[in-house]
Amino acid sequence: MVMRLSFTLDPELVDMIDQYAGGRSIKRDKAILELIEAGITHIREGGSIKIEQCRSFEEFEILRKTIDELRAEIVEMQRELRSIRHTVERERDEEAGVVPFQSRKWWKFW
Repeated sequence: MVMRLSFTLDPELVDMIDQYAGGRSIKRDKAILELIEAGITHIREGGSIKIEQCRSFEEFEILRKTIDELRAEIVEMQRELRSIRHTVERERDEEAGVVPFQSRKWWKFW
């Protein structure tokens, strides 16, 4: 049974696949299949494959998650700061007390 798969590739890797396909005069999908089969054959024959580079889309995803977490932390800090400011202002007003003329509206003086 044939399966259709979808995956994400870096532009550099796509360029390398396209160069391989161009050199063999085949389409990209055929080139990808040949390269996958060659890699599997290489592993079955006792070879190993080193993958040391982190894909740029993976790095982007990690950065995006980190930025989202930082954004959530900043929002939480803003809420906390507002709460602290409100508490401090309320305590200050309670300590100062209210001067009688400040509690009356200006039109009540006339």
